[in-house]
Amino acid sequence: MRGYQNEDAIHRAPVRIDVEELGKSYGSFAALNNVSLTVRPGELLALLGPSGSGKTTLLRAIAGLTATEEGTIRFDGEDATTLSLRARRVGFVFQQYALFRHMTVFDNVAFGLRVRPRGERPRAGEIARRVRRLLELVQLPGLETRFPSQLSGGQRQRVALARALAIEPNVLLLDEPFGALDAKVRKELRRWLREIHTETGLTTIFVTHDQEEALELADRVVIMRDGEIEQIGTPVEIYEEPATPYVCEFLGGVARFEVTATEGEARVLGSQLPLAEADETYSGPALAYVRGHEIEIVSRDIAEGVPALVRNVRPFGPAITVELSIEGHRDRIEISVPRELFEGGEIRIGQGVFVRATSARVFPSPKADARP
Repeated sequence: MRGYQNEDAIHRAPVRIDVEELGKSYGSFAALNNVSLTVRPGELLALLGPSGSGKTTLLRAIAGLTATEEGTIRFDGEDATTLSLRARRVGFVFQQYALFRHMTVFDNVAFGLRVRPRGERPRAGEIARRVRRLLELVQLPGLETRFPSQLSGGQRQRVALARALAIEPNVLLLDEPFGALDAKVRKELRRWLREIHTETGLTTIFVTHDQEEALELADRVVIMRDGEIEQIGTPVEIYEEPATPYVCEFLGGVARFEVTATEGEARVLGSQLPLAEADETYSGPALAYVRGHEIEIVSRDIAEGVPALVRNVRPFGPAITVELSIEGHRDRIEISVPRELFEGGEIRIGQGVFVRATSARVFPSPKADARP
């Protein structure tokens, strides 16, 4: 794959995108509500959120496929709000590929070049060279004469990406690019997309509802909710320092506890822990979120331990996964314990144990209920 950037114009200077106070409504429904963010040049940014959160509307607004009522979109400082997708030089990859069924792979990739105005259209030989080079880049050499129906889902998605790259875009946008693929193919294409991004250097934004996908692929993640941005950060920041209860619950893998805070601290599973916002004056109801790796099994003679019951044990892999019922909590919680505890007979189904939280994200309860 190396060398592509020196032979083709696709490796152009990356573009900065500024979205300023963007608004879009469908009747009484606000799909976007005063959304602002900056996409850094050459960044791979994920828009993450559930259905109806506004992520696809935001992507299509950046592309020029959806008109907005309020706000401004700038490419490298220039107002692009009223420009079309073509004028913005955006490459767009749809979830369902949108390939032309009656065209071969070669013709699908070449389509965007062939429909350019005569004065901008490359010669036939240049189009052929560029298509073959792109098919090498997306690891599909030799499939030029096949039709979409003769390809796997993963291959069709690669063709769709090659077609988007063929027009030499300033920006690459992908809407749920792996949504229609099975889990194994999704994981393979994640690694491949990261390699493509490194190779081309394009500013790239992709939409997903898959938390693992966003955290694995992106330089930064934008979590959206009800047409607004809930949090922006690196995958580490999003995972380690979720800014709100909503982010904690959306990312999943956490146990939620209703606790009481006193002067900025709360007792969570036997441990005294500070509020996430470091508010030393707050006292009152709070919500604590604890991940499985933040819970440890402790000796019965440690006073702060909380009683729990071992419900299930999965003794495979480098660590042992233990499913617990914790006193005062309705849902079961999975934690990992060292293999030695299981092999030594200290962890058995039906056994009573004591657990303690080593860390947690604690928020005042009113923040959790600020929006329905």
